[in-house]
Amino acid sequence: PRLQIGSNVFEISAENARNHLLQHPWIAEAKVIRKLPGRVRIEIVERKPVALVALDQLYLVSEQGAVFKRLGVDDPVDLPVITGIASERFYDDFEYRKAILLRSMALLHDYEGAGLSKREPVSEIHFEGANGIELFIGDDGMNVRLGNGQHRQKLRRLRQVLERLTKENTRPSYVYLDNVRSPERVTVRLP
Repeated sequence: PRLQIGSNVFEISAENARNHLLQHPWIAEAKVIRKLPGRVRIEIVERKPVALVALDQLYLVSEQGAVFKRLGVDDPVDLPVITGIASERFYDDFEYRKAILLRSMALLHDYEGAGLSKREPVSEIHFEGANGIELFIGDDGMNVRLGNGQHRQKLRRLRQVLERLTKENTRPSYVYLDNVRSPERVTVRLP
């Protein structure tokens, strides 16, 4: 029988109830515990969406990097969108999917760690194939090219550049941190 108010606690399968709860896309973890004489305790951990991934449609991505639900009308949309992904490969190749999602989550984590997320929220993480990753940030969608590798250091450098330009009351239209020959070099375009 289904778990309902008034159900006999001895007729309830905690495992079946747990499995039923886990079928809901927003539930990441669930525990169902019998509390004798006549109660059942349910503990759930809800998924927290931190990004959207653009495939054939938009899908919610949890902070663990799990794609858990197609975007619905009542779902949050003010999240970074992961773009530039080969949809067919994403569906068919587990390692590719895992790499894209884990890189995206690590990048968002490092972006927050660099102290940028409140000031310049990420609107898009774009995968450029061999050219690495670029971000679009802030209300105006400033383009930030990170290229491949050393993202944490590049994000710290980005923060320094933006802080300096803010003191000068100017805002770049793009910041490129993807110079392979001179990784410490930053290219900035001012309006």
